[in-house]
Amino acid sequence: MDRKVVIKNVDDIIKIPDLRSAFTVMKELGIPTTHMSHLDEAKKRIAEYFQSKQRVPDSVHEQDEKHEGLKKAIEEDKENRLKLKQKYSQSYEFYKELPKQFQMDLNQVFIDIDKQFQDRPEELNKNECTILIAGETTAGKSSLINLLLGCDLLPTSQLSSTATMCEIRSDKSGVKEATVYYRTVQLDSGKKGRKAPERLNISESRGLELLKKYLTEVDVKGECPVERIEVVWPLPMLEDGIVIVDTPGIGGAGKMMKYISKYLEKSFGSIYVLNSTNAGGVSKGRLQDFLRTVVTSAGEDFNPEAALFVVNKWDQIPENDKPTLQEFIWKKLSSLYPGLKEEQLCYISLTEAAKATGYGTQTADHKKLSSAISILLHDSLRNRLNSHYRWISAMLKRSAYSLKVSRVLASKNKDKVQEKFEAIQNQMNLIEKNADESLANLKRNMDTEVNLICKRVEDALKSQELQKELFNWTPEEYPTTRDKRKLCKELEEKLAQKVATVLTKWEKSNNIVADIKTNIIRVFKRDFELMEDQITKCEGALLDGESKVITDLHKSIKKQAPVKHLFKKAKTSSEDDDLLSVKGLGAVVCSAGRLDLSSKNKEIKTLVKNSKVSPETKLCEAMGLFISSIFENRELKAKVHKYFSKFMKGIDTIARMINDFLKADRQMIKNLTEEMQEYDQNLNDVFPTLIPKCYKLQGQLDIFFVNYIMKFDYKLEDLSWNMDDDPIGSGSFADVYLAHIKGGKSTMERALPVALKVCRDPLKESTVTDILLEDRTLRDLDHQHIVKYYGATFKYRNMKQRKDVQWIMILEMCKDTLKDVFIGPEVENPGKVSNDSRHQMRAMKFMASYAIQICKGLKYLHDKGFVHRDVKLENILVGENNIVKLTDVGLAKPTVDIAHSVVGSPVYMAPQVLLQSDNNYDSKADIYSLAIVLWEMWYGMDAAVHIEDKLCQDFKESVKKGLRPSMTLVVKPPDNWAALITASWEYEAYKRPDITEHIRFFDDFLHTN
Repeated sequence: MDRKVVIKNVDDIIKIPDLRSAFTVMKELGIPTTHMSHLDEAKKRIAEYFQSKQRVPDSVHEQDEKHEGLKKAIEEDKENRLKLKQKYSQSYEFYKELPKQFQMDLNQVFIDIDKQFQDRPEELNKNECTILIAGETTAGKSSLINLLLGCDLLPTSQLSSTATMCEIRSDKSGVKEATVYYRTVQLDSGKKGRKAPERLNISESRGLELLKKYLTEVDVKGECPVERIEVVWPLPMLEDGIVIVDTPGIGGAGKMMKYISKYLEKSFGSIYVLNSTNAGGVSKGRLQDFLRTVVTSAGEDFNPEAALFVVNKWDQIPENDKPTLQEFIWKKLSSLYPGLKEEQLCYISLTEAAKATGYGTQTADHKKLSSAISILLHDSLRNRLNSHYRWISAMLKRSAYSLKVSRVLASKNKDKVQEKFEAIQNQMNLIEKNADESLANLKRNMDTEVNLICKRVEDALKSQELQKELFNWTPEEYPTTRDKRKLCKELEEKLAQKVATVLTKWEKSNNIVADIKTNIIRVFKRDFELMEDQITKCEGALLDGESKVITDLHKSIKKQAPVKHLFKKAKTSSEDDDLLSVKGLGAVVCSAGRLDLSSKNKEIKTLVKNSKVSPETKLCEAMGLFISSIFENRELKAKVHKYFSKFMKGIDTIARMINDFLKADRQMIKNLTEEMQEYDQNLNDVFPTLIPKCYKLQGQLDIFFVNYIMKFDYKLEDLSWNMDDDPIGSGSFADVYLAHIKGGKSTMERALPVALKVCRDPLKESTVTDILLEDRTLRDLDHQHIVKYYGATFKYRNMKQRKDVQWIMILEMCKDTLKDVFIGPEVENPGKVSNDSRHQMRAMKFMASYAIQICKGLKYLHDKGFVHRDVKLENILVGENNIVKLTDVGLAKPTVDIAHSVVGSPVYMAPQVLLQSDNNYDSKADIYSLAIVLWEMWYGMDAAVHIEDKLCQDFKESVKKGLRPSMTLVVKPPDNWAALITASWEYEAYKRPDITEHIRFFDDFLHTN
């Protein structure tokens, strides 16, 4: 008996299996079946019936809303581009006001800056915003574009994939045409040239057929003779300015990866089409390498939200397998594409969606896709603005850095300044020398490794284990062609394929390539991160540790971005990269092998002609000859070296960047030396005018960014928060409230409790830059003992007029502070119970279990080059399972930046911070604060209250004379504990033990007791 077909939506209509079932449905619904002979006709009539039952189909409402939303976004984008042009103009005026030496410094970082100030605003005049569509061959890119266009414009046959770039623009007038641009080729005359562009009328069938021909045509080398095709087509879902670019399949035609990379550099959004039937579309190396190219092409401008992943052919996946496959795809893409969100993945059958469109309706998955594309287009427009904002911001921050260095030096004795310059120059020379030596050592090591690998490969191919596989053939595998040259060619391919497969399997099982790659990166990371830290210290020395702009500068200037982040991201653009990325070591080795009939060696000719030898014997003998030819080929080492050189490409890039760092700073020192004669005038006239103006321009730019470009992580409606509730805590600048992130966002099923840190004052030009730096700092921190940052949102203080933006940070909610745990009459602190008692040991273990967590959190900060600056019990939270979390780390500043900024609670402050007496201190300021915290945890007393009773004069003067909390109260710590605490609050910072020693101390105690 046939199973009854139940129709609830469009998706059910598409799944009607046959005409008989369709007739049953039509009969039940009262739909006429006369003159009906095809299943598609029946489905279309059923779809029309359902559409007629709705006064206005939902899809029409949705499409109108999306169209209006995008139209509004494009209008706003035009207004914002005009505002950014004004920012360029204001920044250029400021640049022209700078003394010549400062202009020269900026030219070191922003090459030909005057021209950039002319060209970049011109880019904002262009309406176009490019969206790149990419994916593996046959994944369905062209099918997706055809679905968006509403017609079969691009070829979708398995045998005729897109082979060149195709740019598609919308046209409201209804024009349908294409322009074909040819590649430069060698002409018969011997000169290089190209055919004139050819225009096609694609409103008729002949033009469409020619378009498809040009899109898929390739020559004998696998290259498409067409460079690109520009298509103009009326596209309802797009407004003027949005350009869709279809690309050849990844791993498809020849050198296409080279051209795709160029488009990536000017694209502001991307759509990736994946074939779900091919292990989810994410397991192959080509796509993984392509996504890595996307991330590195964008560099510091990378925006993970300006991308959409369309998982096609979802109808071919069994229902029971879909949840598992979705999880696999999500995990794989998340690891390749940092910052990806689940809503950026759309699972769909483009074939079924196209059918539903033919019936005048949309599937549920098609509607979701349309919504996701609409969001992507909005994000892409924002991404374009962001790239211009970042450039202006970087230029202003470099200006602020140069001006502040000059101001600091101008206020000093000229002889001392000259001594400082010479010391810094010597240090920079040493850094450069070390960089060159490190790179040279890496390259020498690579040469050695290549020689060793060639020897290991030779030994492996001669080993019994591999030869058992290499010389295992069946008669059927021998080529059947009678043409000797073709036979030799086919034979060579079979042998190469087997050698490649066996060697690659052997290589992976022995981790040869992985080990070398890991070693290269490890050595490089170690050497060059050290150099980056040294450069930062040099730059900090120029400022006497004053400016927080160093970290902000490094975060803002792509060219000067920290090596720690960029060594993973170095961009490569060689046309060989796409080929190398899909080849294994085995394929590279076997490419050195030959079976050449024209060779003087007659063994091959004899072997091929010998009809008395069995096919499998011939294959075995040919394999022996092929393997011998590999090691006789002098190119083997060069091929292997080239294969491994791909791991060095990024390293070469970063090594050059080290020199760029130094070159810019050396030029600045040179300029400053020449400027020394003008120090008095600059102090009185230049700095008081230019530095405030620079900060004002930066503040105005950042206000513009927050208001018009930044995409906040959450909206207020995503949060469950009663604004009338009393705060659960308050600080100098913000109040903290309890709230919840509502369930259903991303993977969160239940409401998540969070702490909202709401800035009391609205954003101002004078505060916004620091707040944005704090936001970026928090996003960079990820550690078990650092309070988790979920992102930012905002609210208007004046909701009716939508003005006065108040910044809101969304943080992990913790139940207590460490002060709640250790301060109070009911707490059993070690210093409250008798020495050597069982109770004291229990209290010491309890204290040590928390102390070691504090130390691990601080070590993480210090390792990243930050100083917390306000370590105290109130800023140490206790979360689930008694896990300690450092909070207020947004106040953390770069090591070189903490001097001249007194932030924190005086009793916890190191003397150098409190008295501002020494600019040459670093993370040891936190060690002093930690010592006070440990004293409080031992005695269960507030150090500020304890010291207050002992003050007989000014607090600063008392600290200078050695005032510390008493270590001679009734129950003193054991000698080793007391020694650690007192050493940690030593007056001279260099005498304080670093955080690693504290971790070792508490770890040893917990393991031995």
